[in-house]
Amino acid sequence: MHESPKGLEVGYVRHGKAGYRSYAEITGSENPTKPFEAEHQITPDLMPEGREAAFREAEAYFDQLDPAQDTMFFVSSNEARAIETADVYRQVAHMRGFAVAQHDRTHSSYANELAGGEIRVLETLSINSKNLVLDYMFNPKAGRATINWEAVDPETRVQFERGAAIVEADPQGTFGANFLKHSEAVKAVVPEAVSAHELYEKRFRSLLKLVRWAEKKAKQTVEGGKDVKVLAFGHENAFVYALKEVFEEEGLNNCEAIEFAVQDGAVTAKYRGKERTL
Repeated sequence: MHESPKGLEVGYVRHGKAGYRSYAEITGSENPTKPFEAEHQITPDLMPEGREAAFREAEAYFDQLDPAQDTMFFVSSNEARAIETADVYRQVAHMRGFAVAQHDRTHSSYANELAGGEIRVLETLSINSKNLVLDYMFNPKAGRATINWEAVDPETRVQFERGAAIVEADPQGTFGANFLKHSEAVKAVVPEAVSAHELYEKRFRSLLKLVRWAEKKAKQTVEGGKDVKVLAFGHENAFVYALKEVFEEEGLNNCEAIEFAVQDGAVTAKYRGKERTL
């Protein structure tokens, strides 16, 4: 078993710009409050400009690595836009001559279809929305246009209007910014909603466990004395609170990355030129 002298490096990348077509289909249906289903998505979801941006960022990332020294290990959220972004990076990795680890299980038919076992889907990285209508409280008004209000039950509509009123009183321009700014106040009037702090406790802390899991799993998977580079693809939601509290920064742009390093069990993170021990 190879022990990387540099420790394990994990890059967390937000997905590229997407159409959110599966969300639009659900919220525009006769059952707009039904849960998201990972195995029933409209694909592809990345927009052309999202795919192009992912390709540029992937090229810049692999410019810093050495295919003779580094092996790639890809994991992703279960949402199509994240899997597709991971696949762009995976393709660039192969174009550059990097070895890519094969997973025994991928937990996603779509990931299998695109990558043949080279992208593993993890629940820790996934959103799995239970009610997109309530999630849309944090969208700018234009981002709520798909909701089929005639099919929304009165109780949910009242909850939505309570939460949306808080957001609209001081709009921040994006879902992530609205979520960071208003989720605690929204949860006070809509108990079913999830706050940024709750998501931080549930997802971000789980991600730190994932980083340590990846260290062990990657070393078991990769042979040949190479360093392991893990790329994880997901969403902004779980990070907005941590970015504000830990880095005093806001937002995670499409294809923007947070870099984690694991050395002897200790985890450090880099983001926008700042480094912190977690």
